[in-house]
Amino acid sequence: MIIPPSAIDEAGPGIDLTNQPSGISIQMSDPVRDLEYARNAVTLMYDLSGFENVRLLFKAMEYGDEPHEPPASPFGDAVNFDGVAVSGDGALWHEIQSLRSLRSDKFTAFNIDLSGALAPLGLAHGNAVRVRFCQYDDNPAPMDGFSIEGIALVGDARPPVLHLAMDDNGATPTVVDASEGLHDQTFIDPGGDPNTSAHSVPGVVGTALHFDGVDDRIVLSAESYREFLGENHDFAVAFWWKTNAPDPAVTKYVLFNRKDTENSFFAYTSQANMTLAFRFGTNEIRWVSKPWTGGADDAWHHYVFMRKGTVVSVYRDGVLGISDDNPENVLSLAPSDINMTIGATPGGNSASPGFVDDFRVYDRSLFEAEIQELAGAG
Repeated sequence: MIIPPSAIDEAGPGIDLTNQPSGISIQMSDPVRDLEYARNAVTLMYDLSGFENVRLLFKAMEYGDEPHEPPASPFGDAVNFDGVAVSGDGALWHEIQSLRSLRSDKFTAFNIDLSGALAPLGLAHGNAVRVRFCQYDDNPAPMDGFSIEGIALVGDARPPVLHLAMDDNGATPTVVDASEGLHDQTFIDPGGDPNTSAHSVPGVVGTALHFDGVDDRIVLSAESYREFLGENHDFAVAFWWKTNAPDPAVTKYVLFNRKDTENSFFAYTSQANMTLAFRFGTNEIRWVSKPWTGGADDAWHHYVFMRKGTVVSVYRDGVLGISDDNPENVLSLAPSDINMTIGATPGGNSASPGFVDDFRVYDRSLFEAEIQELAGAG
């Protein structure tokens, strides 16, 4: 996945930058032939908090440029050198690739393991990792300077920490967790057959599980999700749902994570409408909610609850329903004494008739491209 920069900063008199679909291209050289040295630098900032196995790709060629080395790492923000450096805070920098003594007749291709470079430097995959291309010289091209093409960061989005694919088809009540966490869950059906094979139906991504709207539910174990809803923690909960029976004018819970004295979020149907809601506050309640009129329409829809910093959002079918930015939004959304439940309350009340597929919990926010990809699966 190509990771777009969240910010681009240019400093220097001799920079020509273009942003193309294949990546960023830069021409860097002192524009004045006066033997006075000029520093040209382009700093790209990236949010890498949701990625792993990140690589930095580009091609570079020089124009007879005289080499200038940086001091020993870490060095300051204003250092002049010919190379590529990284920083986690914009104050201390580490060179990860020299651009000294490149070829002047053809491009050299670079494929740098950025994740591997960050680790020994003590730098995390944070939300403000900076990559700087720097050139320092005293003549314009073609005497001095660099041409750098196709700058791009690529990486793998971190997988969900809980992934109930609902592809069980087994003579047991176990709902298998396909993520690395391996937190298998249990299908509860006190009034019928709890085995997942009895509830397996065609889904959007493989098979799905059917809830009868009487008492069927999956009560998630606390260790599989609760810490990811804690204070100041980004997260996302994504799933497919299809309501298969008309709802009366009462609340039927599709996803229950609600406590009326604590911050929480939940999804429910009522009068054939579908609503996703966040609840904040104790004395004065603040709601961030989005109802979809006619949303319980016997059709598959994809839903996302998400928090990124102080912003909470909900999506349906890849389209933003509502977004709210408030300092209060960073508070814990894991109510005490209850567990998140699919299809009903933990006790089996207010059960919603329908189907669930591809239920995921992430310990990070999702990227727009990911939301579109998940919703496009149908």
